[in-house]
Amino acid sequence: MPLLTIIPFVAYLLVALLLTRYFTQESETHQHKTLVNILLLLACASHAYLLGDLLQAEGVFFGLASSVSFVAWVVAALLFATSFRKPIHALGIIVYPLAAIALLFSLAFPDTQNKLLEVSIAVHVFLSISAYALLAIAVCQSVLLNIQEKLLHEHQINSFINKLPPLQTMEDFLFQTLKMGCFLLTLSLASGFLFIDDFFTQALTAKTLLSLIAWAVFVGLVIGHKIFGWRGKIATLATQIGFAVLVLAYFGTKFVLERLLA
Repeated sequence: MPLLTIIPFVAYLLVALLLTRYFTQESETHQHKTLVNILLLLACASHAYLLGDLLQAEGVFFGLASSVSFVAWVVAALLFATSFRKPIHALGIIVYPLAAIALLFSLAFPDTQNKLLEVSIAVHVFLSISAYALLAIAVCQSVLLNIQEKLLHEHQINSFINKLPPLQTMEDFLFQTLKMGCFLLTLSLASGFLFIDDFFTQALTAKTLLSLIAWAVFVGLVIGHKIFGWRGKIATLATQIGFAVLVLAYFGTKFVLERLLA
């Protein structure tokens, strides 16, 4: 494994380990908070450097492996930046190991097609990835909410539960993230209709339809929460279903087109 890949890979895993240790120990103080921030800064910076090859003089390159790595970096960097303002450190237990796995995937299965995207299409891709990043954080939050609700319902109060924010705060952050993700996903779909001439060709039909289904799930959930007060299991299940469809829309179709049918 190249040294520049080892640095963010190890840093992500160390941060996840330190966060897990903090949330499972009885100690109230986060003794390694400064070290966690330094490691995350190192991980995100070195990961960003590895992604530098995406930008080329003729356009932007986005293959399957590079897309997975880029989405992982956006999610990790966004979580790191947001954690200074919101009590969402526990999400790192899920997010940072996944970022490390994404790095391994991009190394083990590198892209072989040199397909460059025009700047206008790259705008659509960047909007899509930003939406995926926010919705990925939302789905990780929904997993934590499921765990928190289950343990509270069973009266299994432990160090992990005590260190999580109150249930209402967790739900508020979930829906804040969903709203921002829905907004960016809407912009992404609109830019696709505007900039991509073959948006409904055979190769992109599945991706487009699945993206629209995921969009409908997320928008329906946000509206349902606003009007009918949907929350709890309905909210977390809908978030996870919507995100699963979105992953199939982008990465599933990309895998079929670039790896199976190439």
